[in-house]
Amino acid sequence: MSVVEMVPFIRAPRWKGKGKAVLREEVSASQPCAIVISDTSPDTTDPNDEEKPQLKGEQKAVASIPIVLDSDFDDEFRWKGKSKAIIPDVEDQMSTSMIQFTAGDVLEVDWTKYEPPQGLRNTIEIKSEIIRQIIQNSIDQVKSRIAEEEAKRIAEAEAEKSQEEERARLAAEDRKASEAPEAVLDGDSDTVGDSSRPAMMEKMSHPITFAGVQLHLDAHGLLRPADPAKSKKRSLMGLLRRLNNNEKAEGSMSGATRHKHSLYTSSVDLTSPTGKRRFALDVKKVTSNNSSSPTSSIHEEIIECVSCLDDFTAKEMVKAPCHSYCHDCFARLITAACENEQQWPPKCCLNDIPEGIVLSNTSTELRARYRERAEEWNIPVSDRIYCHQPDCSLWIQPIRIDQVSSLGTCANGHRTCTICHGPQHDEADCPQDRDLIRTEELAEEEGWRRCHLCHAFIEHREACQHMTCRCGAEFCYVCGAIWRSCACTMDQLRAVKNSAATRRQERQAREAREEAEIAEALRLVEEFEREQARKAELLRLELERVERERKERELQEKLEKEEQRRVAVEAKFQELRELLKDLHERQWTIVKSEHDKEEANTRSRALLAMGKLRAQHKAERETIEVEANTKITDRKRELDCEYAIRVAEERRIEEEYHKRLCAFWGDRKGGERGVEDALRKLKRRMDNAHAVWWKWMQNEMEACQYQVQEEQDIRFELMHEAERRLALSSEWKWEELLRRNEAEVKWVDAVVREREGMLNDMENGEDIEAWFAEGGLNGAIEEELKVPGAYRWD
Repeated sequence: MSVVEMVPFIRAPRWKGKGKAVLREEVSASQPCAIVISDTSPDTTDPNDEEKPQLKGEQKAVASIPIVLDSDFDDEFRWKGKSKAIIPDVEDQMSTSMIQFTAGDVLEVDWTKYEPPQGLRNTIEIKSEIIRQIIQNSIDQVKSRIAEEEAKRIAEAEAEKSQEEERARLAAEDRKASEAPEAVLDGDSDTVGDSSRPAMMEKMSHPITFAGVQLHLDAHGLLRPADPAKSKKRSLMGLLRRLNNNEKAEGSMSGATRHKHSLYTSSVDLTSPTGKRRFALDVKKVTSNNSSSPTSSIHEEIIECVSCLDDFTAKEMVKAPCHSYCHDCFARLITAACENEQQWPPKCCLNDIPEGIVLSNTSTELRARYRERAEEWNIPVSDRIYCHQPDCSLWIQPIRIDQVSSLGTCANGHRTCTICHGPQHDEADCPQDRDLIRTEELAEEEGWRRCHLCHAFIEHREACQHMTCRCGAEFCYVCGAIWRSCACTMDQLRAVKNSAATRRQERQAREAREEAEIAEALRLVEEFEREQARKAELLRLELERVERERKERELQEKLEKEEQRRVAVEAKFQELRELLKDLHERQWTIVKSEHDKEEANTRSRALLAMGKLRAQHKAERETIEVEANTKITDRKRELDCEYAIRVAEERRIEEEYHKRLCAFWGDRKGGERGVEDALRKLKRRMDNAHAVWWKWMQNEMEACQYQVQEEQDIRFELMHEAERRLALSSEWKWEELLRRNEAEVKWVDAVVREREGMLNDMENGEDIEAWFAEGGLNGAIEEELKVPGAYRWD
């Protein structure tokens, strides 16, 4: 029997990662398993090394198999397996929810659905009959108001529902009517129905002529104008216009024809009474227009000229923005405006006459003159340029002005300077050119030089005094002479530049002083204005204060007088308010104590039930933990026994194999070494098989622990679910109690406000003495002066 046959094959479990084995592929106890022990490290040791001591060490390591202790299951709600979230403690959650729902403003409660608390009817130590009556009537009035509001809501809901039903019914009738065959107009009556449609369709199968227009019925029962048959010479409408329109102005027939055209070009619906009435009115209008006198349309509108006051027709008038002018008066108006600039532009009642009206109602000569004046006088006077020649003085058009050379040329060829409005300056700048004067002043301060050819200013930045202009001229910057015609030096150049720098600094200092003076002046002006505004504000405030004090004194006097008149009534009602206030405090104390008692009882019952359930679950958890530890210990004992059997079997195989090797190598050369090599190979195979078994053993232990843990978690979760349901039930009861308590609190507030309102109504009533008929007041109470906000009980 070979060595390989003595070591049976073992199938290792499939690994999932991070040291966790897949438990679905557990190795059953019936599968063959090698009983050799091997190291999992690669074979890198020397063949002569001893390996048995290492085996002994691994045998001792068997006792270190992990065992689940009781402490591992203490916090059963922290880890529940299968990636389940951590669930907080149920008792703490219930206590927290009770604390959160303690405040009265947390819950939204319809307090009208609850009955008022019994403490509101408590009248202990109340001897006043008025207070007793108020106590009873206030509760009844609040209930009646709630009932009225509820009835009103129900009535509104029913009305809305009935309206919805009515709208739905009407919509259904409209849909049914639209789906039914359309009716047409009956010739003898206004009734429309399905029975009249065939007769009407039969009558209107051919076009009919009505008021000169052919009509026919379309597929929808609507009257539409038929296309007239055009003759080769003239159409019917042309003949009507020729026979009835003899005047140039619009006659009555043309208006009637146009009215008929607008009437019958659109469809006429005769299926409804509204359409029939409209059709009849239109026909009546056309008939009346045809029967009117033809001479009524020849009278044209007569308009009076606002200038000459003569009467003219509309065609002979010119309509200005405000009034109408005849053509002669309008021409005189435009001529006067073109002759005098003070009357430009032409106006009618201070409104400018549009240019289009002027050009379309004037002669050619006047139109050209108007355009010339408009082109000239529409430019501001300060921007116009006139010829400097006294005998010419023509206006120079903008297109005849050269902005570069500042010269303008009139129509007679005279050149005028646009800066000084004088004659042109021969090859020189205008001495009145303000920009040129400022430029020369700046050039003098900065020490700039002019080119002797193009007269352009040139500034020296660096290098020597030799300057080259953009025109190509060369000159000396110190004296301005042509280059190489002077003996100026660099020292003189520095002196010139230093002098320019000195002048520049002086100018900047002067400008700074001027700006500072201006800023100081502005500051003083602003300060003066602020002071004046402050004085004006103080004066205004003082006047307002004096007026306010006067009004306050007058009001105080009125209040003092009213106070004297109301003092008796107020004293009585103040006493009643004090009694009512004390009663409310006692009733509120009674209601609050009842609430506290009910809340304490509810909380104690909930905590007691939870305590009992948790005690029961604690005993069950202890039993579960003992059973879990027992299962894990039994499984460990089975694996230890199997390990001992494997060690004994391994030793037996090793001894038997050693004997066979000794018998095989006993008489041969090198037999001892061969025996050692064969034993070493056997040990290595046995170590590999042991590693596989060791992994299987660990998987078995982990599977056992996982199963025990899963069963334990399921039972713990069921316990926790029972506690959670108990907590939810207690929380629901607690919330319902708080709702009822909150409703009773709102009942107390509503009844208190009702009682105070009733007392105020009694105080402000007309017959106050009747409430104190027994005690009476000192003297009759006259009609009181109503002061807003006075004697209001809050």
